[in-house]
Amino acid sequence: MSDLYTKNISVIRGRFPRLAARLDIADNGSVEAVEAKSGSAVPCFIQGEGRKLFIHSRVDPLREAERFIQEIDIDGRDLVVVFGFGFGYHIEELLKKTGGEINVLTVEKDPLIFKKAMESRDFGELLSRENLLLTVDPDEDELSALMHGRSSRNVLFITHRGSHQIYPDYYSNILSIMKSYISTKDVNIATLAKFEKTWTSNIARNISVIADSRGANVFYNAFKGLPAIVVAAGPSLNESIPFIRENLQRAVIIAVDTSYKILLTHGIIPHFCVTVDAQLINARYFEGVPESETVLIADPMVHPSAFRFFKGDIAVTGVAFEMMKWIENICGSRGELTHGGSVSTNAYDFAKRLGVSPVILVGQDLSFTKGLAHVKGSYLDEQIHNKTMRFNNAQMFNRRQLTYLPKILLPGINGGRVHSTQKMVIFMNWFEKRSDPDLLNATFDGVSIRGIRNVKQNELSLPEPESNIRNMIRRLINEKADSGPADRKQKLKSRVESMATEIDGLIPVLEKAVVHSADLSRMIDDGRDKTEPGKVNYILGKLSDVDRFIESQKNSRDMISFSIQRVIHTITEGYDIDGSSDLNAGKRSEFLYRGFLEGALFNRKILRKMVKILSET
Repeated sequence: MSDLYTKNISVIRGRFPRLAARLDIADNGSVEAVEAKSGSAVPCFIQGEGRKLFIHSRVDPLREAERFIQEIDIDGRDLVVVFGFGFGYHIEELLKKTGGEINVLTVEKDPLIFKKAMESRDFGELLSRENLLLTVDPDEDELSALMHGRSSRNVLFITHRGSHQIYPDYYSNILSIMKSYISTKDVNIATLAKFEKTWTSNIARNISVIADSRGANVFYNAFKGLPAIVVAAGPSLNESIPFIRENLQRAVIIAVDTSYKILLTHGIIPHFCVTVDAQLINARYFEGVPESETVLIADPMVHPSAFRFFKGDIAVTGVAFEMMKWIENICGSRGELTHGGSVSTNAYDFAKRLGVSPVILVGQDLSFTKGLAHVKGSYLDEQIHNKTMRFNNAQMFNRRQLTYLPKILLPGINGGRVHSTQKMVIFMNWFEKRSDPDLLNATFDGVSIRGIRNVKQNELSLPEPESNIRNMIRRLINEKADSGPADRKQKLKSRVESMATEIDGLIPVLEKAVVHSADLSRMIDDGRDKTEPGKVNYILGKLSDVDRFIESQKNSRDMISFSIQRVIHTITEGYDIDGSSDLNAGKRSEFLYRGFLEGALFNRKILRKMVKILSET
């Protein structure tokens, strides 16, 4: 092995050990390093029948890289993603241009090309740059790890032409994956901003139900050998009603909240109904619905009205967030459920935890089939008609939904292309990533989901089960009868009172932290941080004392953190604060401590409500 490789790989091993391990076993026989006219080394990729492709200019790769990077505008960017490393000439020029202020992530498809680069050029200085991130043929988990905690609010994607000519499909696919990841992260930040306090408030208002109810896990692994049909509320659901009715006794029928009332209208009583959304509109799906044998599988964060409206047996899932696991530590495990952004993803995961096989999707259009967002007759569809008038009719509502997000055309399950959106693509990607051979998509119309088998309903013939499914459910409910909610409520009340006491002592400390961080921000703005280092050190010492005090509040710390996740993610992911991205360290500290103070005040109110509810019940 060349001395250059030994030198380069030692740096890589320190920063990117996973990449170094891949390079050690790579055989670079299909890549040669040749000398350009300028004397620089360039890679030559050898294809079938001896055809050679040069990834950089055979005349002067450095001059080529200079011209390439000169044309790129990086102003306002906080991350640049480059597809194709080659021999790194363009990466060196890009890092010169960024000046170390912008993160650069390089994705190379071929470990052979990258290894030959390490053998041919001295990358010691480049590889040591902290703002350079390197990966070769990464999977989605590795990409996610590289992106996590790094600002990606304003991303620029660059494709190196020489690399793209060799692997065009690969780099196009990686581009789609990364855009999807960033879109998902944007959605997560927006979701936290909208719902984090709603989630906390709903858990508090549901605390008595959580203590009283059995866990969803009483049903886990109890239905092995049976198939399941997961019923979403896509526009084509009505065409699947005969298939569902025909198999009501042969498969575990799992409705989502949006489709529940539709099934009842058609005389189909599903075995389970899954609801996870915290908004009141989702609770309305059960309003006025008569009692049935359906068991409601509910996330603890759903709107409290869902428990008032639903008539029937209830089981709750575990709390999805680690920072609220103290509730389960007292009440016992309720059963994990994986979240994928849509209630249908939760319903699928619930089905898998039942032990069923296969899981059959229906109503999972993930598209605007016939120009509709949901099946006709659903609560959302009814709301549209309730709001219609002469100049605001149902067609206008649907038109707005169709145009609210940019249109994406995807392959349809019945051929052709269907109208979808980025939001629906996120859910589609979630199902595709399951790589589940037991997952079948029998949706009547909509998107063809890659990686799973898309089947016609008339192709499926489900056998008669040996046991009656409803009897199996009833037996599980009776066998798992619970007699300890009163004790759980008393323990919850004691814990909540302890947390409230901690927060009462924490609030004045946080108020002082806000004042100190605001003083620090003003000093930095005025340039006094350079002329008055003693005062700066005094403020930093006070803030360190605050940090230690917050860390010591073990009972209340996590609950406060749960309700300020938007603040934490805004800082760690590099998002703008109050419309500005150019903020000093003091201002960011002030933003964080104000968030903690707001969270403490909010949680003090929430905890008092919980104490009242637990005392009354």
